[in-house]
Amino acid sequence: MLTLSKVSKSYGARTLFEDVSLQVNDGERIGLVGPNGAGKSTLFSLILGGNTPDDGSIILDRCRTLGYLPQETAPTADETILELATAVTPEIAALKKTIQKHETQGGDEEIYHEALARFDELGGHTLEPKAKRILSGLAFRDSDFDREARTMSGGWVMRAHLARLLVAEPDLLMLDEPTNHLDLDSLGWFREYLKNYPGAILMISHDRDFLNQLVDSIFD
Repeated sequence: MLTLSKVSKSYGARTLFEDVSLQVNDGERIGLVGPNGAGKSTLFSLILGGNTPDDGSIILDRCRTLGYLPQETAPTADETILELATAVTPEIAALKKTIQKHETQGGDEEIYHEALARFDELGGHTLEPKAKRILSGLAFRDSDFDREARTMSGGWVMRAHLARLLVAEPDLLMLDEPTNHLDLDSLGWFREYLKNYPGAILMISHDRDFLNQLVDSIFD
């Protein structure tokens, strides 16, 4: 699914890593560990295309999807928690806005019915029930679903973004310290959910117990 071959990255005179080779196969669970500043998040950035390696190659198989949870912050706009959790692709988010706008304000019937058909084709009607189950597992209350995400703390916004990734179920789930913003109850729920996750997982974490229960191998 994902292959890194002899990848190196430096900043000035400082070499973060060199000759890194890594392969992630379907359904594999890998923990990435190391001291702060060793380059774990930078390696993620290279995989995601946000940065380029000095040497080596990174190849993601065609038609594979990546989902990424950053360590600290993720963007919010005017969406509610539930809207954020169900915005699994830009297309689905745009279709949902078109449908909601027509149902509240009216508009072109042809555009509305085309949007409904495409939304149904993409499985859009299954997303909301799934998102509500996942949000509840991450300790959101029903009354939180319609709250604007930007009115909630950064930790809760990160949980909503985590919910969005779990709803989307990308082929490769990339998590950077995903337990940072979880309490014990939601951490336990999340751990059990990942045990049955259908895709591959590449995860940065300092939580040894969490890693031991979930991953097949460790890269240091």
